[in-house]
Amino acid sequence: MDASDIDWNSQSQNEGRQSPGFISLAVLSCLLVALVCLEASVTCLAAEQPNILLIVSEENGPELGCYGEPSVKTPVLDRLADEGARFENAFVPQAGCSQSRAALLTGLYPHQNGQIGLATWKFRMCREDTPNIVRSLNRVGYRTGLIGKLHINPKSAFPFEMHEISTLNFSRKKLNEYAKHAEMFFSAGDEPFFLSVNYPDAHRPFVEQVKGLPKQPLTADNVKPLAYLKLDTPDLRKQTANYYHCMSRLDSLVGDLLDSLERSGKADNTLVVYLVDHGADLLRGKRTSYEGGVRIPLIVRWPGKVKSKHVRHERFRPSI
Repeated sequence: MDASDIDWNSQSQNEGRQSPGFISLAVLSCLLVALVCLEASVTCLAAEQPNILLIVSEENGPELGCYGEPSVKTPVLDRLADEGARFENAFVPQAGCSQSRAALLTGLYPHQNGQIGLATWKFRMCREDTPNIVRSLNRVGYRTGLIGKLHINPKSAFPFEMHEISTLNFSRKKLNEYAKHAEMFFSAGDEPFFLSVNYPDAHRPFVEQVKGLPKQPLTADNVKPLAYLKLDTPDLRKQTANYYHCMSRLDSLVGDLLDSLERSGKADNTLVVYLVDHGADLLRGKRTSYEGGVRIPLIVRWPGKVKSKHVRHERFRPSI
């Protein structure tokens, strides 16, 4: 199967025309399982099952070079987009961390899975045995791992076999450990794997530099506030510059992670997905239903399956 075989949209569209539609994370979760996890009625050899590397960042919109943002430098994610497909119209169901992450892992909207608020505030899913992508992949022989926060209650609903760096880590401690843990996980067995790596950037506080990353910080004079803010003040320019520093640092860390995957020798059989829990913590962003809160970047690379330099504009209609 390659990307041309996948029914990305139930309605035919002209490739040259941009669709006003969207793909939701709930639908993406179902799509991932459908692509790699054949249910009990079908036996699938391990060699036919791709590995899955799910990269999740914190609180940023499509402020990447490959989405047309000129000020921020994200060469790694830009290259990932060149090597696969970039989705122009990807949206989360809520501009809140726990709600969005629960929707991604369960394929259910927050009002369906019960995670209607932050785990910090003791909100939780209605049922601990709610089906989710971790249980499904465990059932068909995948090794499952999580690096970084889960932030969904109850944690026991998601039986990852490995969990490292379980703190929120907004202080950005030991950022080099994410790729190191991943490299050990990649080489821990021959079974197909599902690894979710969750980075703390670009969550507030917008930290300008951590151990030399980014190498060349911007100044407030180098940037303009995001266009959807419709405001321009010295403070917003400073916040925007530091937000872009977080994005550049994230890009470097993703580069370390992808280098680890290459060294494992498993990159050619790995489906890589990059996305975000919701938009930036700026005006009309996080906690709102404006586009700045719910529109995210989504990049998918699957060597030999997904066409390179591919841009998708289509609409997905959830069936759940």
